[in-house]
Amino acid sequence: MSRIETDFGKARKSETISIKPQYFIFSEGNVTERKYFKKLNSSILSNNVEIINVLRDYTCAGDSNPSKIIRLISELLKTNEDEISIKELKNRLENWGHESNRDVKTIIDTISRKYKDEKIIKYNEIKKIIFDYFSGEIYIDLSQNFMKYLLWQDITYYPISDKINLIVDRDNISFTETQYKEVKKFCENNHVGYYVSNPCFEFWLYLHFREIEKEKNDVLLKNKYVNKDNRYI
Repeated sequence: MSRIETDFGKARKSETISIKPQYFIFSEGNVTERKYFKKLNSSILSNNVEIINVLRDYTCAGDSNPSKIIRLISELLKTNEDEISIKELKNRLENWGHESNRDVKTIIDTISRKYKDEKIIKYNEIKKIIFDYFSGEIYIDLSQNFMKYLLWQDITYYPISDKINLIVDRDNISFTETQYKEVKKFCENNHVGYYVSNPCFEFWLYLHFREIEKEKNDVLLKNKYVNKDNRYI
């Protein structure tokens, strides 16, 4: 149910021997937060850690509520570096199709007829599945390009060295007090960093600039919509 940004020009931990800890960032927003943490990977910070924005699958891109995001974190906590479920394999195919502009419906339907979603397979079995059920150009495309994409999306979590972080906005309308406490408890129980910005992530960025001293506190806290897409901050 999650993915990371495709950037084949850069080697990742799955392709190279690395001792750098991975910092996984889960956030409600896929715009400002995504840009900020991606940029940190080109800063001096990248000498010590690798920052990975974990994005939602295209099929559930609108599920931004923190209570739903912790389901993605739960999946990452259960990952194995050389195994994948059929359901997740189909999710990755869907993401690949979206990003590479390929029609993957027939491929996904074929896999659905042959396997149950909960079946777990080894990575080295995937090529055999592709070989058994697909041929010609489709086989070449899947075995080369999709497998490359699949390996890039390998975001195995190593609890000894890595850190998972959840960043959310304190939105009183869409994020209730009960949900807040549930998410907080989940993060405490699973050693997940829990960072809450009030009223929003952009406000924290704004705090870096002296212009904020001229703002009225009540206007900042209300952070009303100024048009259909953007709030004041």
